Amino acid sequence: MSEQSVTFVDLRFHTPEEQKRKQRPKHARVTESPPSLPWLLTVILGLLCLALLVTARVWVAMALQASHEVRRQNEELIQKQAILKNFTQLQETLKNCMQQRDDLQANNTELSNVVNREGDKCSSCPEGWIQHRGKCYHFTHERNSWQKSREYCSSHGSRLLRIENKEELDFINRLACFHWIGLFRTGAVTSWLWEDGTTYSTNLFQVKKKEPGEACVLLNAGEASSYNCTQRYRCICEKRAA
Repeated sequence: MSEQSVTFVDLRFHTPEEQKRKQRPKHARVTESPPSLPWLLTVILGLLCLALLVTARVWVAMALQASHEVRRQNEELIQKQAILKNFTQLQETLKNCMQQRDDLQANNTELSNVVNREGDKCSSCPEGWIQHRGKCYHFTHERNSWQKSREYCSSHGSRLLRIENKEELDFINRLACFHWIGLFRTGAVTSWLWEDGTTYSTNLFQVKKKEPGEACVLLNAGEASSYNCTQRYRCICEKRAA
């Protein structure tokens, strides 16, 4: 058999499908292969990053909400503390007012007893004044500085109280409740003087010094204390009975 006949036989037994397979390019097989590993890792990492981003946003939102809640609770706590502080101050003020009321009631009761005991229809003291041992005493209700109190007594023909003896001191102590008297000094190192210039005697009572620079004396429940002359208190005026 010749070479031409062999070639013809070989060609004759190859079907069209076989010829197509032989003629198909090699790179066509590569495109049908499964996805590569790096590409899968990229997709997985992207999904993980997305999940972490969503989780982070959720945590940030929760943290902001918690921060707002803590701030709101702190503001409420501050408001409650302020209310409690005001309430405590009101309680203290009420306590002081009740104490002053009790002092005034006791003072009024004592004044009534003195008036009933000492006063009579032939009293030589003005109305509203208390007569005792040849003197008339007036316990004011208005509150003024020491100087204004001095001027008030002077305008009523009297002066601020000058205590002359132990008996008068005992009488006044039963009635005095934060009242100015006529004892003062001109400087922090000078001696105490009565309003009329009479020298003060320490044999009757002692003046308690509270703060430097206080130059006027206040009498309360048998205790004499130095006070700032500009403070406003009641006073005791006195004058001789007519």
